[in-house]
Amino acid sequence: MSRSPARAQYDESLRHGILTEATRRLRDAEPSTLGLRPLAASQGTSTTAIYTMFGGKSGLLAAVAAEADRQLATALREVLGHDSVETDMRALCRAYRRWALENPGLYGLVVGDPAPTHRPEVAAAGPQWRRPLLELVDALVDEGLFRDADVHEISTSIWASLHGVVSLEIGVWRESPSAEQYFETQLAATLRSWTAGGSAAVTGAAV
Repeated sequence: MSRSPARAQYDESLRHGILTEATRRLRDAEPSTLGLRPLAASQGTSTTAIYTMFGGKSGLLAAVAAEADRQLATALREVLGHDSVETDMRALCRAYRRWALENPGLYGLVVGDPAPTHRPEVAAAGPQWRRPLLELVDALVDEGLFRDADVHEISTSIWASLHGVVSLEIGVWRESPSAEQYFETQLAATLRSWTAGGSAAVTGAAV
């Protein structure tokens, strides 16, 4: 049953529908392309619902960014659980690339300037997707496979390298047959730069 555009009661089901559809539309599109009127119409409601439930477009984009962050974090955790933490690290980095290529619009929301949110506890906690990266770096330092340095510094360095090469693939190399090799070369070099004692364990072959 479709909802009346004049509906005054905005329930959780409607909020979920709006958020899910907005997330779908932004999977490979820029935030500026998201029209609130057609989005609301697709859910059988009016733009009043979006302003009431999300505080307008900026609030909706913040909610989409939070959902994209959750999805990326889930995708990263799903590839973990190998016999070694070094294998997990390579798997996580490759999963990061796959998710970004499959969701370029959402990726821009996740790694771009933080969207404003009315939930300070969410902003204070930081992105969910960084937590598995931090945990792996911490484990690699603890096991002596990475140099003894600040975990946040190492994680930020790895992320910056991943973001750079992934952004180039999305924007420049998308059709290049060598894009994956560029990524693998950059990944190996980045991990090698933090590896302790010249060990090749972390930068080993693909699995």
